[in-house]
Amino acid sequence: MSKRPIIDIIIPSYNGKHLLGKHLSPTIKNSPGVDQIIVVDDGSVDCTEQWLRDKFPNVVCLHHKQNKGFTVSINLGAKYSKADFIVLLNNDVSPLPGYLDHVMDHFDDDRVFAVSFNEKKSSWPILSWGGKINFDKGEDKTKPRYSAWASGGSAIFRKSIWDKIGGFNEIYAPAYWEDIDIGYRAWKKGYKVIWDNSSEVLHEHEASYSKFDPSYISTIKQRNELLFNWINVTDPRLLIDHLKWLVLYTLSHPGYLRIVLISFSRFIIQGRKIKSSVSDKEVLSKVNLPLE
Repeated sequence: MSKRPIIDIIIPSYNGKHLLGKHLSPTIKNSPGVDQIIVVDDGSVDCTEQWLRDKFPNVVCLHHKQNKGFTVSINLGAKYSKADFIVLLNNDVSPLPGYLDHVMDHFDDDRVFAVSFNEKKSSWPILSWGGKINFDKGEDKTKPRYSAWASGGSAIFRKSIWDKIGGFNEIYAPAYWEDIDIGYRAWKKGYKVIWDNSSEVLHEHEASYSKFDPSYISTIKQRNELLFNWINVTDPRLLIDHLKWLVLYTLSHPGYLRIVLISFSRFIIQGRKIKSSVSDKEVLSKVNLPLE
């Protein structure tokens, strides 16, 4: 890139002082080109805000009085930032040295919206269609690839496009599927998302949501999966496929009707179909390919 871009890091945290204690120092050390680090304290009761003032006075701390979840917290941090690019990191992620060294080259293409980092214990997503959007982990991590989305817990986003397409959709609050949604939305509006194998981070998967009731988390994940498909899939044939899948799956899993009703009520109140210039089939044909 011709000039040094302004880059901010946004880290949401809910009762995660112990995680920030482990991961914030390596984040600072390994991010020498970053302008500011913004921690969004999401209604914590573990004195995170005061602890940050004492231990990391140069870190910006935004604070929710009540817990609002990952989706809303990231949007708050993004709205506060005036940077050219925002890095999203979970509070249980430690970037490795040089993780931003080659990432910025991808943004020489002004259609690139985001670049997802290489989590050493994970991989890039393989997207497929089977009555709904499905994904699995890719096996070949030897080269950069186009990706269906960039991880909300370890990726960098072009702020101008983030603002243009509206940031995370808060219908997914408190969490899950919002990063998949914004990546897919970007593809359908003609932008690109990349997974980069050279930008390595360690994700310890100790996040705050592991403390919540597993049945509640399962409900939210299933609800948001349906919302994603209802909001983003616009191809008439795929919608018919989805309706068939929904009927057959609910008949064979009667308890799933509760998820459908919860999802439908939320969609009616908050949901809207996206407007796009690229078809679902075009997106599905592009997102799993190696970088050109």
